[in-house]
Amino acid sequence: MYFFSMFIGKANGADQMPELIVLAVIIAVLCAIFFISRRQEKARAEKLTMIFQELGYPFQAAVDPDRLECLAAFPLMNIGRGKKIENVISVDGPSADIAMFDYRYVTGHGRSRRVRRQTVMSVESTSLVHPVFNLRPEGFWSKVGSVFGGQDIDFVEHPGFSEKYVLKGESEEEVRIYMDTILLDFFAVQDNICCEAREGTILYYYRYERVDPDTEELQKFMEEGMGVFEELLARQSRPGGRSA
Repeated sequence: MYFFSMFIGKANGADQMPELIVLAVIIAVLCAIFFISRRQEKARAEKLTMIFQELGYPFQAAVDPDRLECLAAFPLMNIGRGKKIENVISVDGPSADIAMFDYRYVTGHGRSRRVRRQTVMSVESTSLVHPVFNLRPEGFWSKVGSVFGGQDIDFVEHPGFSEKYVLKGESEEEVRIYMDTILLDFFAVQDNICCEAREGTILYYYRYERVDPDTEELQKFMEEGMGVFEELLARQSRPGGRSA
């Protein structure tokens, strides 16, 4: 602040004083926000480290660009800029490779700029056979988009699902066959979840939400993600389940 005071004091003309004071205040506020944010992120990483060490999961707080590149085909990973994956746990299991991480990206510019942060779980398994699809909660802009021709695969026989979710896929026919009544019932009772499926891998997350660094909340999120994986795996034993 001393620098700004000196700068203001040397300004030519008293008419510049209000503008310079406003500029100094804006810069000071932005610096404060930046340092508070960094402190909060550091505290989150420290708490996650402690929780996952207690649970026995390997944890990596550092940014993971390789994982970001591996998941580049997913729609979530193609939104915005400044994309980062960090705070990663990764477990290679007998039936699937599981990872959970914080994902950060930026949208918009100026006053519309938003930093989005959310917790994401990825499950990869050679046992998964499914069509490419994206599932996310229905919102106002989704409804507007569908009016103007945006894809949203609806099921007349299951209005509860169709009113709750936007469903897209590379092949609408394959997705319609794959999403049988049991699977539609399963998703219809979930709240605010997103699921993206690509070549034996799924991403599971809450839209625009991060899971609190709390043991119970994190375990609940992982169990929900595994529940989706197991439901998709079970789908393959029913007619049309292995047509992807």
